[in-house]
Amino acid sequence: MKTEKKALIVAAACAAFVALGDAPAPAEGAPRESIMFIGAHPDDSEGFAGLAFLLKDKYDLHIVDFTRGEFGLGKAGFLDGSTGRIRTEEEKAACAFLGATPHFVGQKNSGPYDSMACADSNAVARICELLAEIKPKAVFTHWPVDSHPDHVMTAAATYVALRRMKCRAEFYYYEVLLCQTRAWTPLYSVDISSVIDKKAEMLRKYACQNKNDELAQTKIKQAEKRGAERNPPVKYAETYTTFNGKPMPNGILANLPETVVVSPAAEVPAAK
Repeated sequence: MKTEKKALIVAAACAAFVALGDAPAPAEGAPRESIMFIGAHPDDSEGFAGLAFLLKDKYDLHIVDFTRGEFGLGKAGFLDGSTGRIRTEEEKAACAFLGATPHFVGQKNSGPYDSMACADSNAVARICELLAEIKPKAVFTHWPVDSHPDHVMTAAATYVALRRMKCRAEFYYYEVLLCQTRAWTPLYSVDISSVIDKKAEMLRKYACQNKNDELAQTKIKQAEKRGAERNPPVKYAETYTTFNGKPMPNGILANLPETVVVSPAAEVPAAK
């Protein structure tokens, strides 16, 4: 009798295991997890666009601009507000091309006309609102050691908001231009060779910042440089790190086939 009872229990457990393995996939149209990319200006997607294209089929993407890049075309456009309007529309076009949702924090692009983007209570509160609304699986923002004050303020406000919300999202940093991001030691290298053309096309949506295709070509060359630094090398790559510089097991980057962890021996020195 005991033997029969034990056999029934084992059979039931096996049936449950098989049923679990055969469980249907989530219904089409079910909510997907989200990822937030937070940048200082509309064209700062230069730092993460390749990764975004690799992730877009699996996650809902949200691009958050700390400012609208109001000083990007000089004094006149800053003072009359036209530059902010132009760059807002460019961001919307770029997000539409990527399939992302744009958001704006409301800070003003730093310039010499009594304007300075700040990680103040309003900025932090707005990012907290977005974190509560979107509930991201991961958040990416600027590396905080940077020559541009808006990048520094964006990183600071993002960090404070994550702490204030006790947010459990994975937290990563990206690099922008080599002449801006400083003291950068990448942890992850992501092969973006399959999407480099899409990244370049997205950057061309920021037309007012891409005179003579300079922005797109600069980022293509930077991606070539980062790709050549991998072991083995790839054609194009973007690099990322975490808050503590340690790998995040089972994180979205660790689970991405295009990602490798950069070993200490392969650390990339900061650009001079």
